[in-house]
Amino acid sequence: MSKRDVADFVCRPFCSFYREGVKEELICNGARIVEILVRRGFLSSEHLSEVEQDPSLSAGENILMEEIVCQPCPFLVDGCDFRSPSPPADAVPCGGYILLALLVTRGAFSMEALKEIAVE
Repeated sequence: MSKRDVADFVCRPFCSFYREGVKEELICNGARIVEILVRRGFLSSEHLSEVEQDPSLSAGENILMEEIVCQPCPFLVDGCDFRSPSPPADAVPCGGYILLALLVTRGAFSMEALKEIAVE
């Protein structure tokens, strides 16, 4: 999966923090995990293109997901309202987290598979 694919399937459609041309050499840990899922054959471009945004995703909803995706994320150093102990009502996660949460909800893969992949 190329950087362009990551931007097309993860960042542009799901990430409110994404800015074209800014920090393009870095990707969030969620996007990195999506890359691994594609490389290992768990997901395809078709899976990714079928996923639509879900406005009901909120902070603290899935602690395991936050541990797997957020704790090792390189962007966590800059602070993360979504992960704060008292997140603001409008706090949103990164695009990688959103896409992974939606894919898990749709049954595209299990949390167990996500745990295994996250350590790669």
